[in-house]
Amino acid sequence: MWLPIVVGLLFGSLWAPLSAGSVEFGDIDLSFYALGSWPRDQPIYIQGATVDASMKPGAGAGIKVGLFPHVTKNMLGLELDSSVHGGALSFLNNANGRNNGIGHSNLLVLNTMFNLVLRYPGETLAPYVGIGAGWSQGTLLSPNIRGRDDKDFESARAFGHQYLAGAQIMVGPKVYVFGEYRYFAANYHWEGLAVDFRAHYGLVGVGLRF
Repeated sequence: MWLPIVVGLLFGSLWAPLSAGSVEFGDIDLSFYALGSWPRDQPIYIQGATVDASMKPGAGAGIKVGLFPHVTKNMLGLELDSSVHGGALSFLNNANGRNNGIGHSNLLVLNTMFNLVLRYPGETLAPYVGIGAGWSQGTLLSPNIRGRDDKDFESARAFGHQYLAGAQIMVGPKVYVFGEYRYFAANYHWEGLAVDFRAHYGLVGVGLRF
């Protein structure tokens, strides 16, 4: 319940300066990053059975735009964050009570998240922490899973959330580099298959501050 209220206050804080004709209302950060994904091995649910699964690491990239109003002393901000990364899963396929060998599939994950970020506005070093929520899409690519009507690909959308911590280092008047850790969670449900996806993310990137 608190997140919509905070978002409303942040955007509301922008309206007064803009309506008064002020151009300087806060910091705007635009950044691009490379992403590494290390999912936790989780049991999965397939065709009435729960089996152990192995989740493979993946790599990807993303972009985020952040707004830090002056009214919060540039400490509290809101980010729109979009990323994509690959991965894979494999498991012992015991569909219908029989051993059907190893099932596996490549996995493509697309996330669009809103992050609430609290940072220390240092001139050179700016550490930060945050929490985010939004939509995630998990897509099975070329699945090889016996006992279900496989398709070349199948997508599932789910609510996702994440926790993050990182630091920005200014390398120029408007340019910074950053590193970030995230813990991400979403539950995907495809036809006859469900995965509670839990992953550690490592990010490195570069950004511009306006």
